[in-house]
Amino acid sequence: MRFRISGGLALSGPALIILVAGCSGGNAVSPSSAVPQSAGRSAQSVLRQSALRTSVLPPSHAFVSRPDTSAGFVNASAPSKGEVFVSDAALGDVFLFSAAGKPEALITGFSEPQGLGVDSTGNLYVANTNLSDIVVYKTDYKTIKETLDDSGQYPVDVKYDVRTGLIGVTNIISASGGPGSVSFFAKGSTSPCATVYNKNWARIYFGAFAAGGDFFVDGEDPNGNTLVGVVHGGCSATGISTLSTGNAISFPGGVQVTPNNEIAIDDQIAGAVYTYAHPTNNSLGSPLSTAFLSGSGDTVEFTFHRTADALWTADAELLSSFKFPYPAGGSPSKTISGLLEPIGVAENPLEAPY
Repeated sequence: MRFRISGGLALSGPALIILVAGCSGGNAVSPSSAVPQSAGRSAQSVLRQSALRTSVLPPSHAFVSRPDTSAGFVNASAPSKGEVFVSDAALGDVFLFSAAGKPEALITGFSEPQGLGVDSTGNLYVANTNLSDIVVYKTDYKTIKETLDDSGQYPVDVKYDVRTGLIGVTNIISASGGPGSVSFFAKGSTSPCATVYNKNWARIYFGAFAAGGDFFVDGEDPNGNTLVGVVHGGCSATGISTLSTGNAISFPGGVQVTPNNEIAIDDQIAGAVYTYAHPTNNSLGSPLSTAFLSGSGDTVEFTFHRTADALWTADAELLSSFKFPYPAGGSPSKTISGLLEPIGVAENPLEAPY
């Protein structure tokens, strides 16, 4: 496997290919009504297209560095220099890259890691989909701080509310094949304080906290139509409210919130990030701006740079992570390539600049 940074620098390291999937046990919190699967996509994946994977033994969550130190991997001795985390669902790894795209650290041993979150101190949150948990690493990225139990669910994204310490988790479906849900974890708790769903939502993909604690999410209905919604109340939440948009979103991707409390949603098929005003009358309205990501393939998730003048993506089709201008869009200013299945991406130490 080779990591090639734009500008000609090639970073080499031995390939560690872990093809994973399978189903975890546990009872669904939400009803177990059947969810139709789109052709060629596993029930646990947020990819718009993916092949089914072969199960392997559960991972050990061990921190390692690549044996070939010339590849630029270090033992996370100076993780504060890192800028962006990228999860690789097929490798079972999470990478930390510098602002220049240099690989600085590696955490391995997950089972289909997807969405990522980082809190204000730099602790890393990993949605460990196939093991139905959220693994939280301290800022040395060697030590597990805690593991959040999301039994009965397939978590695909995790976000941290800087104001309250509340953690929001989107579950694509239940482990028994029921509809997707949103789980909340109170600060210091490893069990959910609330898990909510909407019977009209089949899958739930990504989410993000806005000012005031609202948690915005996207997903699909049973017919594969894109849905956008909001959950009010955190631990007191009772359901997911569906919101309308003034434009069509072909396939839902990452969700983030701008410093102005605007809601940004990625369209995996259109290769665009739509930014909306805070909703009124259950509608986000038409986009305030559209950032077209020139040359992108399948941008599954994105995260804002802290100054919100740029965003990083995880592009599963082009096996890369790109840095694009925001809100202008256009061509990427930096490229990290050579990944096997990049899904999640988060800014270090905080993915949301609000």
